[in-house]
Amino acid sequence: MAPTVSVEIFVDDACWGGIVLLVREALAIAGTLQARSADLGGSQLFQVRLAGLARRPVRSFTGPLIEPETTLDMAVLPQVVVVPPFFFADDERKPIAPQLRAWLLEAYDAGAIVVCMASGVRVLAETGLLDGRNVTGNLSDQRMFARHHPQVRFAPETALLIDGRIVSAGSINPCMDAVTYIVAQFVGETAAHKFARYTNSVGQPSYERAAIKHAAYKQHADQRVKLAQEFIERYFKQEISAQDAAQRATMSLRNFTRRFQQAVGMAAHLYIARCRVEHAMELLQQPGRSILQVALESGFRNEAAMRRAFDQQVQVTPTAYRAALRGNGG
Repeated sequence: MAPTVSVEIFVDDACWGGIVLLVREALAIAGTLQARSADLGGSQLFQVRLAGLARRPVRSFTGPLIEPETTLDMAVLPQVVVVPPFFFADDERKPIAPQLRAWLLEAYDAGAIVVCMASGVRVLAETGLLDGRNVTGNLSDQRMFARHHPQVRFAPETALLIDGRIVSAGSINPCMDAVTYIVAQFVGETAAHKFARYTNSVGQPSYERAAIKHAAYKQHADQRVKLAQEFIERYFKQEISAQDAAQRATMSLRNFTRRFQQAVGMAAHLYIARCRVEHAMELLQQPGRSILQVALESGFRNEAAMRRAFDQQVQVTPTAYRAALRGNGG
């Protein structure tokens, strides 16, 4: 069995205790689904601990106490850090403890993925890690960010944003999508898809699922190319082209083509096709749709275009893919 992934969830007074426990139990569920066993110990994929500033109980937002299992010990840094939502009574800036700031920076510098959920993004903003990054959060925090953290590109209209190793979820439902992303990063797409189906996050808008799946292709610093990627992920079901993406990035097609290939590792038209194929693969798992319906709903002009894309991307026809799913009980 593969080594478990270390995850630490920061807890302190006024944290949302329900989200803390939800994330912890969701990661346990990911293991039981993969092992097809209710044995939590034997199916464990993630070792999750609640980390506090001290080993004293903290009082969650609505009152129940939460007991930290560890302190912010920089000697043993986790692979994933989760900052849950906290209750903030107003839009004034709230400085964080120096110990917490040092721990978050140290963990990130050591390679950890840092996930901030809803108002937890305000905590992470105090470290400076969000400066110049695209993040989401509660709409109610927009004025606070404009006033105190103008260098952060705060986009509360987006449910989930992944910028390098910083993952932000805008509200409660996208918290599960952030967990899905963690499962995909450490266990793989198959396990993540199974988890997503179990938690119903497959019902999220297709552009958000595309953002999760393609986060690995955004590990670059070209912000204009990232804008084009986000445009493609949002509108791939429409009749868009590389030229449209270039216009979104305010670049000439020639310059855009070169920079996109260099940053992403594939041509823009292949990125569009990849988004369409992955969406079609999800639709093929659902009964009642014809191959033509799947093609049109995924942005292809016809069945033939979808077959060509499938052959290029997954080396199998849509019909054969659907048949294989049925043969495996999918």
